[in-house]
Amino acid sequence: MYGTQGHHPTSKAPLFIRGQWFKDHTGRTVTLRGVNLSGASKMPVGCPSHQAEGFLDEDGTEVSFVGRPFPLDEADEHLGRLKHWGFNLLRFIVTWEAIEHAGPGKYDMEFFEYLVQVLHKCKKYGFKCFIDPHQDVWSRFSGGSGAPLWTLHLAGLDPSHFAQTNAAIVQNSYDDPENYPKMIWVTNYTKLAASTMFTLFFAGSVFAPNCVVDNMNIQDYLQTHYIKSYMALAEYITAQHGIEDDVVIGYDTLNEPSAGWIGVEDVTKIPVHQEYSKESTPTPLQAMLLGQGHKQSVEFWVSTFFGPKRKGSQIIDPEGVTAWLSPEDRDQKDRRFGWKRAPQFPRAGECIWAQHGVWDFDTQQVVVPDYFLSDPDTKEKFDFGSRSFLPFCRRFAQAVRTIHKAAIIFLEPPVNELPPSLPPPHDDDDVAQFDITSRVVYAPHWYDGLTLLNKRWNFFNIDYLGVKRGRYASYAAAVKIGEKAIRECFRYQLACIKEEGQAAIGQHPTLIGEIGIPYDMSDKKSYKPNGNYKDQIKAMDANMYALESNHLNFTLWNYCADNSHKWGDLWNGEDLSLWSKDDIDKDPRKRTSSVSIDKKLAQAKAQTRVGTLSSTSTSTSSASSTSSNRPLLKNGDSDDSQGGRRLLHPDIGGRAVIAFCRPYAQKVAGTPLEISFSLSNVTFKFSFKRTPSTTEPGAVASNPLNSPKPGKLSEPTVIYLPRIHFPAREEYLASLGGNHSSGSAQTKPKEPVCPVTVSGGHWEWKEQEQTLLWWTGEGEDGYMDQSEAGKKRTPSLDDGVYEITVVGKKWTGNSFGGSVKNGGSSLWSNVSQCCRIS
Repeated sequence: MYGTQGHHPTSKAPLFIRGQWFKDHTGRTVTLRGVNLSGASKMPVGCPSHQAEGFLDEDGTEVSFVGRPFPLDEADEHLGRLKHWGFNLLRFIVTWEAIEHAGPGKYDMEFFEYLVQVLHKCKKYGFKCFIDPHQDVWSRFSGGSGAPLWTLHLAGLDPSHFAQTNAAIVQNSYDDPENYPKMIWVTNYTKLAASTMFTLFFAGSVFAPNCVVDNMNIQDYLQTHYIKSYMALAEYITAQHGIEDDVVIGYDTLNEPSAGWIGVEDVTKIPVHQEYSKESTPTPLQAMLLGQGHKQSVEFWVSTFFGPKRKGSQIIDPEGVTAWLSPEDRDQKDRRFGWKRAPQFPRAGECIWAQHGVWDFDTQQVVVPDYFLSDPDTKEKFDFGSRSFLPFCRRFAQAVRTIHKAAIIFLEPPVNELPPSLPPPHDDDDVAQFDITSRVVYAPHWYDGLTLLNKRWNFFNIDYLGVKRGRYASYAAAVKIGEKAIRECFRYQLACIKEEGQAAIGQHPTLIGEIGIPYDMSDKKSYKPNGNYKDQIKAMDANMYALESNHLNFTLWNYCADNSHKWGDLWNGEDLSLWSKDDIDKDPRKRTSSVSIDKKLAQAKAQTRVGTLSSTSTSTSSASSTSSNRPLLKNGDSDDSQGGRRLLHPDIGGRAVIAFCRPYAQKVAGTPLEISFSLSNVTFKFSFKRTPSTTEPGAVASNPLNSPKPGKLSEPTVIYLPRIHFPAREEYLASLGGNHSSGSAQTKPKEPVCPVTVSGGHWEWKEQEQTLLWWTGEGEDGYMDQSEAGKKRTPSLDDGVYEITVVGKKWTGNSFGGSVKNGGSSLWSNVSQCCRIS
């Protein structure tokens, strides 16, 4: 149906964009649901953020990210699990440091080769991926992730003195890394190191004109190397057969960009737009003075249920130690990395902002309090969005598209900020010259901040976005009490984010790039011997409800193959992974041999091959076929196909699986209208309006990638029905005990155990592959009752709207208790613990 003009010549299944929807090559609407892979990819192998040893060795040049997000020999295990859970998209984290840690222009080709091998594995499981140039508070060396260490040296900063000068609070150099304060890393955005680097990166030519390196301003130097790094990666990917467009569909611009000090009205005060404060909280001026070694009394803030609250002050005394490289050390870095500073570059060992006239060295007093508010030349207020962020995004997009010509650009604004306005999209045959306005996806982030920061699920929450947008007079007015109110609050906030994006950048798809929950709630209560994940299930269910109610594409944060209960995702105490190796031993199915599982299934399945749980149910007779949703992992305890590697049931190790593993329409032969899934009664409802058989008027555009020409649809709507809620027939009967067989009078042999009702067409349920195929094309109209297959038909809805309802089972696979009605075996009556909810 859709041509592949502009896509890679080898592309077999490119992804198209048409208005606010993704489309496949057959014209069906595609919903993308996935995960960020992975939180551990923020750090090199063997360098978790709680480890001090080797942190600053060799200027950060001798590290490797080969093995991130996981070793290649574990790829099948983890990707198979994610596919089993119904995901079809991966936000693939690749930090700038992973590419260019050895120095400017020196790329890690071994990492590129490893990455391509992982991407080939992703293709095997049917995943689409987009590359996320990830960063948090600029760099690992300023308390986060992202940029290589040499970028800080380029600016003249000395990370070995960040702790003493309060320039950054870094877990690697924290006195007690095991008790690193939760979520304190976020405060680094407002401290000296990160604020300086983001200001230089986005507006160095305006606010630091004397910082000239290799005949260019430091802003251009940093951006050029950042962009060229990802161009090098794109070139490597493009050179591989079958990866570009079929797997890698595009690139994020920059994870959670920050304006640094750009726009600060008065450096002597805490900025009005500063959203989060915790513990020591200096003003921008105080941060500069601390960086120069001067003692300061700064505000001290604590976290409360209703957000940060000031609680006195704290004295910080660097005792003359500065956050700036000494002349000798800076000269050594310059020689090592080969750059040449211009004569006017600020002197070593002294604050570059003082040397640009912000404050006075002798008096330690501010000179220009609104230095970062206006353009020094024009005196006009400096707008970060139009002057810094959008020009950077355009430059990045155009550079990437000189290589990956059909790349989708995932436009990500600063967190919780309004997106910048874009002009109308271009329709241009020259794909390489497309502006940021074409083939763009709005990709903001959203978190339930109260739960994330406090690591606790409460009976109340706050409409924080509403407060920030001025919809309430106070925080108190924005409080929502009760789970129903909280769920609606989340739904409303995400609806606002989607509407803001469409108002600013136009009718483009919206994808929430990050959303998730902390699993270490309530001081890790869930990890104790009798712990459970009930609160996490409630929190995740509320997030998922908000996403699906707004028809949002998304990638959850995150899946971390290295997660542990002690160190979480191995980064700054965060623990948001959907899976943890420390949850494996707590699952009863791991402690049960594959022999006992096979014996149980054999009793229920008679002539079906042991261990496959294979079943195909139809509203008319139809043969089974393969599906991309079939997991590699078996339901037994091991699998010889992996060279002896022990493979477990794919749900084992998953956390709150029943909340995030949900049914949805992956591909729709029309436009989605309504979708809902109730965890309490395990009921899925979905409706869509079928695409007309003839070409829609005015649908043809000169840009074949942005608005391809539609036509007659013959492919089915594909609905993912996870077995954890919609069990296969034999699996469900086995859970009821030995007295139920496949020929039981309770359920007819050829019928699924979960009722299906459709308003028209016919369907085929591939239980093992966890998909239901639903044909609604010409000649398929009419109601189909599964018990009267092929006999009972009634006219479909006149307006072309089709509806489906599937009722799942409250069984041992998803029960909130340890058993279900009618009893069950010792194995299946405890299966609910795989979600740690009993």
